[in-house]
Amino acid sequence: MPFGGNLRGVDLPYERPEDRPTAPAPLDRVQEFVNTRINFRETGDFRDELSSPAALRDWMSAQGLLQPRARVDADDLERAIVVREGLRALLARHNDASEADDGDALRALDEAATTLPLRVRTAKSDELALRPVAQEGIEHALATLLADTFTARSAGALARLKTCRDPACRWVFYDSSKNRSGTWCAMGTCGAASKKRHFTERRREKRRLG
Repeated sequence: MPFGGNLRGVDLPYERPEDRPTAPAPLDRVQEFVNTRINFRETGDFRDELSSPAALRDWMSAQGLLQPRARVDADDLERAIVVREGLRALLARHNDASEADDGDALRALDEAATTLPLRVRTAKSDELALRPVAQEGIEHALATLLADTFTARSAGALARLKTCRDPACRWVFYDSSKNRSGTWCAMGTCGAASKKRHFTERRREKRRLG
């Protein structure tokens, strides 16, 4: 079964986010980029792999998007964060997981995209494709990630990339189920927490009305 799919079309009860299959290439790189920030629901803390210009350079280099000694400054880091969080907000729309500030994140992504060297070209299949124009630097790296997102959308795969519905998590996962029923990144964590929260709310409401 490709990508760990379920024959019944129901999302498998993954206990941990890392148990889920990753998105197919080139969408996997987009998924990993958005997930460079990890929120810890239990404590409210987070870990950001893009914590400095040097960290951004190293991550992009490891992905084959940037030369190891490329120059990356604070403005580049700020733009990369804007693109990352804009993509997270975009993917939240696939899972009814939008938050109040996602509109601002999407508008910021739109503005950032206008500064990146992207061009519509005709692919070998005679379909239009989005391709980066710059051949190097952070602009090439970010433009490539947006082009990968566009390519996945055209292929129908982007809709399966979702932001976890738990607002304290917002980790991005790939929904491999046939009917696209995935809601949380993992049932053992965010799914269980959501059910517990809803149970508590219903009990409080029952007491209030009783």
